[in-house]
Amino acid sequence: MPCTPASPGRPHSRRVGFTLVELLVVIGIIAILISILLPALNNAKKKAQAVACASNERQIYTALLMFTQDNKGKLPRTYGVGQLSSDEELVKVCAWLQKVAGASGHADLDDGKGALFKYLPGKNNRENLLMCPGDTGEKLFGHPINPDYPRNFSYSLNARINNSPELGIRIGSVANASERILLYEEMAPNDTYCIMSQSIDDIPTARHGSQEALNALRDPSSRGYLMAGRGNHCFFDGHVEALPPAVLLPPRNPGNPYYHAPILPEDPLPFQ
Repeated sequence: MPCTPASPGRPHSRRVGFTLVELLVVIGIIAILISILLPALNNAKKKAQAVACASNERQIYTALLMFTQDNKGKLPRTYGVGQLSSDEELVKVCAWLQKVAGASGHADLDDGKGALFKYLPGKNNRENLLMCPGDTGEKLFGHPINPDYPRNFSYSLNARINNSPELGIRIGSVANASERILLYEEMAPNDTYCIMSQSIDDIPTARHGSQEALNALRDPSSRGYLMAGRGNHCFFDGHVEALPPAVLLPPRNPGNPYYHAPILPEDPLPFQ
């Protein structure tokens, strides 16, 4: 009987995979790419926050204009620490107000609790508009705070608009409107009564810019804070500029305009 030849055996399959060295190389490349991309992503995020912040100010300015159209050209008033939304007369004239006593920097954003809210409908909308997306919750200075009512706005108004006994001044009466700031991006505002350059309570933010700015430090001698960062500020003519604190705080560089005052010809000059 003829012998049947044995069928050739199937070759053994070998499992293909990465060696430890190859894995380490891949991980190293990924780590390098992340280290390169993260700063770029962080910068892009900060730029987006600055753009969104400027947009917030323009929308608030539009609401202020709408208020003036309904009130013979007059702006709403600012509020000072301790002026509450429970005061029915203040609600009629102040843009927005503090919610509860002992909680500086926390505005009452409910419907009907601020003279400007008619033109900024929706509490959620107001929460987003009044808080800069780059705001990291910097600490208040010199006024009582309440952890149950944290600061919830980033912007304040030029206190000089209160020169009128009831509502604010007429926006059309402002001299050099393109050189005077109406709406500040303030570091940790206690209220909306901003007397920038005259009080250590009211200082400009530097949150848009280099990490060197160290925005949380209220240190007027810090070059990083003064020059490396920027804050958005809306002028009486409606344009928004990103300005470093150095040009808003004393001593100012020679030749800079008076950003804060005079608003009306009879106003005293700001502290220099």
